[in-house]
Amino acid sequence: MTITLKQLRLKDACSEQVELFKATFGEAVEVTMDNAVKYADKFNWTWAAEHLLPATAGKAYWEAVATVWTAYREAKAPAEKAYEEAMATARKAYEEAVAPVWKAYQKARATAGKAYREAVAPVGKAYREAKAPAWQAYLEAAAPAEQAYREAVATAEQAYREAVAPAGKAYREAVAPVGKAYREAKAPAEQAYREAKATAFVNAALGTGRIDR
Repeated sequence: MTITLKQLRLKDACSEQVELFKATFGEAVEVTMDNAVKYADKFNWTWAAEHLLPATAGKAYWEAVATVWTAYREAKAPAEKAYEEAMATARKAYEEAVAPVWKAYQKARATAGKAYREAVAPVGKAYREAKAPAWQAYLEAAAPAEQAYREAVATAEQAYREAVAPAGKAYREAVAPVGKAYREAKAPAEQAYREAKATAFVNAALGTGRIDR
């Protein structure tokens, strides 16, 4: 029993999988358990089951996968729990470090906004009282206040970025090993799950004796 490159193209397999198949097997490959296990992490076995197996074999595939899915989730659970707890701790430390800085930034912006409003208030009042085409005069009079506001906000933003930088660095350093440990802890379960899907596909295919054309 074989799977061919022509079949994949006829079934509209994605270009990446088609190219991988061609580079790995050429025009065709024999469906064997050894091949399935060897390339379990390379090919999309769910797509293969949905598009290459006849209906009865597809049903057998999904029944087999459903059985291993529970084991896969249970195997991953401790790693996910440890990851979530470690990430929560890191996030809490980051948020606590940034909170006072954010508060200072907000206060600086509020002060700059208040100064701007106070500076333009008399100009606006004069403009409204004149009720004349004095828009240009208004813009010119308000320009220094607007410039001062932009500069004050820019200074506050720069100060905020500089102040949170150490907290951001500490956060990234804290989560890096967490992510690495999580990936390493779940890797065996993921590989076992991929192999289980690959072998389920082969078992289902061999059970019917054919691959859909």
